[in-house]
Amino acid sequence: MPRATPAMDLRRLRYFVTILETGSFSQAAERLHVVQSALSAQIQKLEDSLGTRLFVRDAHGVQPTPSGRKLLGHARRILDMVAAAEHDLRQDAESPRGIVRIGIPSSISRMMTVPLLQAVEEAHPEVTLHVVEAMTDELEALLKQNRLEMAILFTVGETGSPHLIDTLRDEPLYLVSPADGSPPSHAVPFAELARMDLVLPTLRHRVRQMLSREAEQRGLALRIKHELDSMAQTVQLIAAGNGSSVMIVSSFIEEWQAGRVQATPVSDLRTTAQVVLATSHGASHSAVAGIRDLVVATAARLARDGTWPDRPPREAARLR
Repeated sequence: MPRATPAMDLRRLRYFVTILETGSFSQAAERLHVVQSALSAQIQKLEDSLGTRLFVRDAHGVQPTPSGRKLLGHARRILDMVAAAEHDLRQDAESPRGIVRIGIPSSISRMMTVPLLQAVEEAHPEVTLHVVEAMTDELEALLKQNRLEMAILFTVGETGSPHLIDTLRDEPLYLVSPADGSPPSHAVPFAELARMDLVLPTLRHRVRQMLSREAEQRGLALRIKHELDSMAQTVQLIAAGNGSSVMIVSSFIEEWQAGRVQATPVSDLRTTAQVVLATSHGASHSAVAGIRDLVVATAARLARDGTWPDRPPREAARLR
């Protein structure tokens, strides 16, 4: 009765096929670069595991038994399948392909989405990027549900994430106000925000969560004139002279560059904000690894060339 062992491994199958292709143990040993005694020992273990003889010797050399002929067909198919798998994996490593689902917060999407898609098209044309735009909390939920492979997140002093984290940038907060007003001559202390009428997003938004937490820690109450989750609409409202808001650079940089709003940094915040890339540990195929590297590189390039600065250009010039 055949023994249940793992002895019929790929190496022994390869040895078996090579012997029949060369018609000789000695020639097979030479092609495989092993000593003949080791080759014979492995074939003996293969026969023992299967409980049958695989070869007979005659005047023409080594010939397969009926069982050997049956195994030969299986062995060739198995080895061909393994070779095809290795070929596909090597191709993936050299040129990633497939669909990668990435989440990007609305406040960051206007900075990252188009440059990232362009970079993916150039570097990995076989990869399809599926971009989901939502709030950070919603994107984190989608990551946990394995509905995204990765997400760019706005984080506020959080630690202990179950995902693989790459820090993309520190993200200061700015008081954004109408361009026709008198700009503060210095950074705005947080306590001063509590004396202003603000247009802020709802608590679904990470910036609002950060501001509310900061106010609570200081025993202050924010004066919220309007709640508006759309950053684009909020900036339009401010540009029209209706209130002020607290935002990250990517939410207002285009309007600032056009002279429609002005921005002043908020000082003395007790918590730090960052933009990070969170990648699910379960997302391990090569396309994900390639896009992860590209997200990090794209964020660095946008910061370096000034497209996504860590502060408004005028503020950067003032600090120099």
